[in-house]
Amino acid sequence: MKLRDSLHELRNGQGDSPYVRRLMNDLDRFELNMEDLKSRDQLASMNASVATLTQMAVENVARDVVRVQESFDHNVSWHDADDEGIGGHRR
Repeated sequence: MKLRDSLHELRNGQGDSPYVRRLMNDLDRFELNMEDLKSRDQLASMNASVATLTQMAVENVARDVVRVQESFDHNVSWHDADDEGIGGHRR
């Protein structure tokens, strides 16, 4: 803020010369770059949070998985069942 005020004073004292306009433009670009860096830091923080939540979800799913071993009569249990979306048919 002090730098911008100083540049305004310089412009008031020296006039709107190309050099003063250049300094004002440089300051504008610098402020935009600083905002971009803040946004990147926030984005990196959000990505880390998403990665952590994803890892937690994967761990919870892996813990809740129940493995069913196939047995000899596994196919017999589902003999008359229809395949979802295909409709009834005999094999």
